[in-house]
This record gives sequence, C-alpha cells and structure tokens, in this order.
Amino acid sequence: MSKPPRKPNPSAPLAATHSQVTATFSGPLPLPETLERYNRIVPGAAERILAMAEADAKHLQALELASLAASQEEARRRHIEARHGQIYGLCIGLTALATSALALVLGYEQAAVVIGGTTVVGLVAVFVVGRFKGSS
Repeated sequence: MSKPPRKPNPSAPLAATHSQVTATFSGPLPLPETLERYNRIVPGAAERILAMAEADAKHLQALELASLAASQEEARRRHIEARHGQIYGLCIGLTALATSALALVLGYEQAAVVIGGTTVVGLVAVFVVGRFKGSS
C-alpha cells in the first residue's frame, strides 16, 4: 500500500536557495570583458585604466633602477673602504717593522721584539678576524 501524495501546505515556509559567483584575476589590468563593461558605463574608462597601468609600471621600473643604483653605490663604497683599510694596515705594519729594526740597531732588543711581535700579531689577527666577519 502506497501513501497518497501529500498536498502542499500554504502556511509552510518556502525554501530559498542562494548562489554566488566570484571571479578573480590578478595583474595590473582587468580582463578585457571587464574593461569593455567599464568603457560602456564611462566612455574612455578603458583608456584611462590602461594609462594608469602604464604609469604604475614606469614608476615601479624607476624604483627598481634607484634601488639597483643604491646597491651598486654601497658595494663601491665598501670596496673603497676595504682598500683604505688594507693601505692603512700596510702603513702601520711597515712603520712598526721599521721602528722595531731601529730599536734593534740601537741595541734595544727586547723593545724591538715587543714592537715587532705585537704589531704583526695584532695586524694579522685584525685582518683574519675581519675577513671571517666579512664573509659570513
């Protein structure tokens, strides 16, 4: 025995459905269909959007070029600074060795050993430690 079909109840609530479509895109320009719709709503809008995207691209390129130039300048400055440090180190080392040799010639052997030994060891330590710190 099958049941007879039920008659709809007019006082029962109606069921509703809802659907939503979401579209996304990325990039400086909207999809061509979207540009066309903008142009229909506001004549010339597509051209203005294209001009805005071009201006934004030029701005980003200018920022990247400025950043690259700053990086190159910083590298050049560090190179010059390192070269000056080497020259100053050489001057200090030669002066210490000359002073040590003079002290040795004048008969101050202990002073010659202290001046020559500590200066050379100190310079080597500074250059070795500086090189390790610079490479890490």
